[in-house]
Amino acid sequence: KHAHEPVWAETLADLDACCRRKHVKSAQYEHFAGIADTEQRRDAARLFRAMALSERLQENYCAGAIVRLGGNYTPPERIIVFRGTTDNNLVRSIDYERRTMDERHGAEIDRAMQTGNRYAARMLIWAAANDRRHIIFMEQCHCTHTDSCAYLVCPSCGHIYEATCCDFYCPSCLTSGQRFVRFE
Repeated sequence: KHAHEPVWAETLADLDACCRRKHVKSAQYEHFAGIADTEQRRDAARLFRAMALSERLQENYCAGAIVRLGGNYTPPERIIVFRGTTDNNLVRSIDYERRTMDERHGAEIDRAMQTGNRYAARMLIWAAANDRRHIIFMEQCHCTHTDSCAYLVCPSCGHIYEATCCDFYCPSCLTSGQRFVRFE
C-alpha cells in the first residue's frame, strides 16, 4: 500500500460498492412497486416498498460508516430501471441477489475483519443478511399471491420481516419495536 492510502482503502471501497448497490436496488424496488400497483398486485407492491425503504436505510448506514472511517460517498446520479411484469421483476431480482451474493462470497466482510475493522464488517454483515432475507420474501411473494401479508422495517438498520413475527425490539440493532415502519 502507498503511504498516502487510507488504512482501510479496500474496506472503504467495499462499503462504497455496497452503498451503490443499495441505492440502485432502492430505486429499482420503488419502480417495481409502481408496476405492481398498476397490475393490482398489492402483495408485491407492499413488499417492494418495504424493501425499498430497507435498502435506503442500509445505504445510509453504510454511507455513515464510510464518513466515520474518513471516506466520502456520493450516490450514483443515473439509474437504469427495468421494466416488466411483477412476476418477471421478482424473478429478475431474485436472480440478481443470488448472483451478486455468489460473486462476493463474503469477501468484503473477510477484508474488513482482516484489517481489524469490526465496525465495517458489521455494516457489511447486516447488508448481506438483509439481502438474503429479501430473496426469501421475494420467493414467497412469487410463489403465493396473497394480499394478507404485512411487513415491518426497522427504521434504524433496515431489518425487514413479516409483521406476524413482531418482536419487542429489532434483532439486529435492538431498536424498539414501537418504532418499526409497517407496510400493510
